[in-house]
Amino acid sequence: MADVTDTYYAGEAINGYGAQLLVGQGGTSPEDYVAVADVDTITPGDMSTNVIDKTHLRSPDAHREKMAGLRDSGPFAISGNWRPRHGSQSNAGGDGFTNGGLIGMWRARTEANFKIVLADGSPGLEMPFRGVVTKFQPGEIGIDSKIPFTAEITPLRDFSADLP
Repeated sequence: MADVTDTYYAGEAINGYGAQLLVGQGGTSPEDYVAVADVDTITPGDMSTNVIDKTHLRSPDAHREKMAGLRDSGPFAISGNWRPRHGSQSNAGGDGFTNGGLIGMWRARTEANFKIVLADGSPGLEMPFRGVVTKFQPGEIGIDSKIPFTAEITPLRDFSADLP
């Protein structure tokens, strides 16, 4: 379907079930990717553009004048079940993670290739980006609930050209 102007059509959507967060292990070509265990949600970072105010004392119509500035990409937010002994979330790594899991990557400020893979077809839609783990936090430890974790992975450069 192309142009949908003035057209009635059935809606389409994809479901997040089956998606995974993959982390590149570096070193080889093509690079090996390994999934982070027990991820519940992945929220891609916001894509924003800075607005520069160029107003002056004689701006037309007594109205502010603006221009587009630099674009930026906010951190990807990840949440899931905390698995401190699984290599994907641990300090030491293992379970396919050769340079430490999320905590180890945070401690070492490791720059890595990441990709989110959606299970919406074969092959699944990929959202690749290069980033660094900028936050890892185990969640509330209580008597009647699982222990969650949250993490943030901040893109190091523009990844929007790789989106569909």
